[in-house]
Amino acid sequence: MRRKTLIATAAAVAVLAGTGGVAAAAMADDDDRQRPAAVATDDPGADDGPRDDDRDDRDAGDDKARDGGTRTVSLADAVTAARAEAPGTVVSAELDEDRGRAEWEVETLAEDGTWHEVTIDAANGEVVTTREEQDRQDADEARDALRGSRTDLVEAAKAAAGARPGTVTSVSLDDDTRGWEVELHQDGAEHEFHVDPATGDTT
Repeated sequence: MRRKTLIATAAAVAVLAGTGGVAAAAMADDDDRQRPAAVATDDPGADDGPRDDDRDDRDAGDDKARDGGTRTVSLADAVTAARAEAPGTVVSAELDEDRGRAEWEVETLAEDGTWHEVTIDAANGEVVTTREEQDRQDADEARDALRGSRTDLVEAAKAAAGARPGTVTSVSLDDDTRGWEVELHQDGAEHEFHVDPATGDTT
């Protein structure tokens, strides 16, 4: 899930061999800051400066992560590593680019209601950081959304990839729709899917 404040917007992931390019999901943090708007110039071809160059570099890095160019660790392996570090139900996962390094950001919900965000190096599978947070209300909502579930996050990603060729770039549990929300990229276009946790049906 990623609580209403953490409902995922993710980056690309490949799942187990034979399932195609599948990616999984994640989140926009509450404390995200808006980037300053570029300053207009009289010259339409003028560069907006170093900050604009940095932004272009970050965008290029994100695109590279989506394409899997810097990733060797699969979604399934990232989920396994995250659960080993912070046992619980995986509710979102995101492949992102940070300073030229592809990373998985995986969120788990422990039995006691503790949320963990585990960052996994997508090149070697090592744990980079782990963050912990308590939110009982969101934990209850996530459990309620998953009641009767037979389809986990990895299976939801596989279901979406089976419905349409491409790379899944986001998978997260949405407590409002009570299902997995999946975003898939194909030839520069983005497609969204809803996967029913109880049946695995994709719409």
